[in-house]
Amino acid sequence: MSETLREALRRAAESAPAPRLGEQLWRRGRRRRRVRRAVTALAGVLLAAGLATLPGLVAGGTGLQPADGGSTPAALGRPYPWQLSYEQDLNGPVVAAFIDPGTIYLEATGVLVGRDGSYRLFPMNPGEEFGFVSPDGRYLARWSEIVDLTTGRSIPTVDRALPLAWSPDGRRLLLVVDRDDGYIEYRADGSESDPSHPDDIGYFDLDTGKTTFLLTTDADTPEGVFSPDGQRVAVTTGKHSQPQRLVVVDLATGTPNLLDELTDRQRLAGEAAWTPDGRSVVLLASQGCAWADCDTGMGSLQGWRMQYVDPVTGKVTDGAGATRQGRPARLVGWRDGAPVFVHWGADTDEPEKLAVAEADGSTRVLLTLAGGSGALNVPRDLVERGTFASHSANPLAAQPWVFGCLLACLTPPVLLVLLLRRRRRAVRAAAGSGVGQGAGPDDLRAEGGDTVA
Repeated sequence: MSETLREALRRAAESAPAPRLGEQLWRRGRRRRRVRRAVTALAGVLLAAGLATLPGLVAGGTGLQPADGGSTPAALGRPYPWQLSYEQDLNGPVVAAFIDPGTIYLEATGVLVGRDGSYRLFPMNPGEEFGFVSPDGRYLARWSEIVDLTTGRSIPTVDRALPLAWSPDGRRLLLVVDRDDGYIEYRADGSESDPSHPDDIGYFDLDTGKTTFLLTTDADTPEGVFSPDGQRVAVTTGKHSQPQRLVVVDLATGTPNLLDELTDRQRLAGEAAWTPDGRSVVLLASQGCAWADCDTGMGSLQGWRMQYVDPVTGKVTDGAGATRQGRPARLVGWRDGAPVFVHWGADTDEPEKLAVAEADGSTRVLLTLAGGSGALNVPRDLVERGTFASHSANPLAAQPWVFGCLLACLTPPVLLVLLLRRRRRAVRAAAGSGVGQGAGPDDLRAEGGDTVA
C-alpha cells in the first residue's frame, strides 16, 4: 500500500461519523426479539389447533366403521360448538338425532346427522322437548308441530299437542293434547281450583292435515304405540303418581278396550312396543325399584325384563330368559325379530347405545353415542333394515360469524409480520446505499490520491 493511499484512508476514517451505539439501539433489538418470539408462539398455537382439528377434517361426514358385519359398533361423535344450524343449511332426511349440551347456545341443543354425515344444530328453548324423527328420517315431531327436515317447513298439528309415536308407515302421528290450565285459581272462600282436566288423545294425518280424537281422559304421563298394521293404538292413561291403565283403541271403530292397571314397576316399552306379529304389546318390568324411583336413583335398579300383554284379553306373560342388566330407555324397533332399545349401561357415566336385546339375554350394540350427549333418536327404518356407520362432525361446517372471528384474530399478527419484513428490507437498503461509510473513490481523487480499484 502506498503512503498516499494510507494517508487517504486515515483521513477518510477520521471524517467518517461515529457509529451510534446508544441505549436506543439495544432497546430496538430487544423489541425485535420479543416480537419474533411472539409471532413464533402464535404460529405454533395455530399449527397445534390445525393439527387438533385435522381428524375432524379428514373424517367429517364419512362412514368409518360399519356396524353390521363387524365386531366394532358404529359411533356418533359430538358436534363442534360452532356447527352450522339447521336453519342455515338443511341436511334432512337424517340418520340420527340427539341432544348435546356443549354448544354456543349454552343450553341443551338438538343435533341432526344427515345421510351424508353432516351435522346441524337444532336450537331449542330451555326445558323444551326435542321430539323424535319419523321412520324415514324426513320429519321431526315436536310440541304442536311437525318439522319437514328436507324443506324446513313447519306443519302445525294441534295447540299444546305432545307427540307420542309415529305409525309404521310414517303417515300418522299419535299425540296427546294437554288440557290442563297450568295455573291454580284461589277463590274468595279460600278454596283452590283444580288445574288438571281430562286430556284428548288422537292422531294427526299427514296426508289430510286433520286430527282425529279417540279418547278424552287423564293422561299426565302418557306413552303410546301403533300396531304393525297401523289400525290400532295402545296408550297409557292416568294421573301423575297414580296407577296407569293400558288402553287399546281400534282406529276404524274408535272403540277403546280398557285393560288392567299397570303397577309402578311396569311401563309401556316405547314407541315400537308392539310385536311385529301384532299379537302382543310389550311392557318393561323393573326389579328393585319402581320406575319413577329408578329414573332418579338408577343404582337401585337390579334388572329388568320384558312382559307381553294380549291386546284383547289383557293377559300378561313374562318374557323368557334371565333378567337383563342396565337400563332401557325406549324400545325403538325390531331387528330380525329381536327388540332394539336405546339403552344405558349399569354405570350412569356410560354413553347411550342403540342395542339389540338378543333372545339368549346378551346385548348386541349397533351404535354408540359420544359421552356427554343424550336422547339418541334413530329412524325406525334404519333401526330395522339399515346399515350403521360412524360419523363425526366437520369443523369447517361452521356458522359465518366463526370465520369473521377467525379473520379478526389472524389479521393483526399477519399485518405485524408484513410490517417487520418491510422494516427489515428498509434497513438492508440503507446499509447497501453507502450512507455513513466514509469517503468514496471520487473523494480520494479530488484530494490528489490514487484511484482505489
